[in-house]
Amino acid sequence: MAKNTNNLDTSYYIQLYEILKTEIIKKNAPNSKFYSIRQIGIKYNTNINTVLKVFKILERDGYIFSEKGKGFFIKEHSNLSISEELVPIMESFHYGQTNTEGINFSNGSPPNDYFPDKIYQKLIDKALKNYGSSLLGYQDVQGLESLRILLADHLEEKDIFVNKDNIMITSGTQQSLVILLKTFSGSSLKTVAISSPTYPNALNLLKDMCNIKTFDLKNDGWNLIEFEKVLKKERIHFVYIMTNFQNPTGISWSEEKKKKLLNLAHKYNFYIIEDDCFSEFYYTKRVEPLKILDQTGNEKVIYIKTYSKILMPAIGLAYMILPPAIMQKAILTKYSLDHSTSGLNQKVLEYFITDKYLDNHVKKLKKIFKAKHHRILELLSEVPHITILNKSKGGFFIWIQLADYINEEKFYYKCKLRGVSILPGNIFYHDKRSSGKIRLSFISPSLKELEEGIEIMKDILIHCDF
Repeated sequence: MAKNTNNLDTSYYIQLYEILKTEIIKKNAPNSKFYSIRQIGIKYNTNINTVLKVFKILERDGYIFSEKGKGFFIKEHSNLSISEELVPIMESFHYGQTNTEGINFSNGSPPNDYFPDKIYQKLIDKALKNYGSSLLGYQDVQGLESLRILLADHLEEKDIFVNKDNIMITSGTQQSLVILLKTFSGSSLKTVAISSPTYPNALNLLKDMCNIKTFDLKNDGWNLIEFEKVLKKERIHFVYIMTNFQNPTGISWSEEKKKKLLNLAHKYNFYIIEDDCFSEFYYTKRVEPLKILDQTGNEKVIYIKTYSKILMPAIGLAYMILPPAIMQKAILTKYSLDHSTSGLNQKVLEYFITDKYLDNHVKKLKKIFKAKHHRILELLSEVPHITILNKSKGGFFIWIQLADYINEEKFYYKCKLRGVSILPGNIFYHDKRSSGKIRLSFISPSLKELEEGIEIMKDILIHCDF
């Protein structure tokens, strides 16, 4: 049924405008023919008068122009070109940050309401009172010694035995990966093995600096028999994985496969980069990182832990546990990138841990997210034309498969028009193939919004014309 223009609210105009603007950006073909008003009306089941008004706004903003009797054309415009596979990510991120009325299933970080901002301010004041301007200058490139000692003690409680000299503080997961890639770089391009699907920010970094080998992620990890067949034929320099509650699938590797992968790392001499974002967020049984098994003195696991998910992005901190053999080179690499990481935030994180604020904050988040996790699985079980691929027991995401007759891009845009932000599965694959999969993050919406958002998706699928 077509939209009633008289009752149409402003948010719908904005959404349709953004969708058509994206079409123009993706096409990136100045002076080429754009869709007709009638085509857009049919495609988005929208009143022709509404489409005409949106076309006029696009024309006013310099994205299209019209020629009498010929229709609309894409206008030559500077800086319109954008990597096509990044469009849905950028759209969903922008939508999630700017739309306070929409339902955000795309945001991979806890919402702003959950940030411990008052505690953060209190600890900033405490740090400045105790240490003054010394925290505002350049720090030890490897990180504050007091924080590294504390982290080593904290890790020992989790059966990961390292000392301060094995730990490097960074500004986040992405900087950690850049440091590692530059540390390992040499005269020849290195080859990295990754999961398919995988975290797109890491994928985009890795593919720019390495040869990529992908391995399908099963419900308990990779098929390691097939992986070893590749290892026998090709040199794999390192593996990048999330072993627990992976983004986007929510899959955790089995203990058996974790052990087998580590054995293969020793046998074929490669490093495993373990990105551990979500292991704290288990909702049934506790899970352990692969790093716990890496206690041999001939370490093969490079462990990365970020605090952007646990606390908030503004903390801007992560740490790596590095084998002694590569630490000095990694320090030189980090120095060439940014000299040092914020001393003030490092001291604040130290206080978050010593004053028990971090543990209490994680407990609070887990209780909230566990309820949301349970509810979204209940709701999705009643939605037709989808399959829940992995009923994860933790993390932030649900990975679903659309029926093979449902077009994921059309479903994505129809959800967007109805005020629901999701991420299409193709962005998580190296080859960007159309997968018919959707990632849903359940941490940002309230319980009420979860119900409303899933109901909208259900309605779209019931009345699908894909």
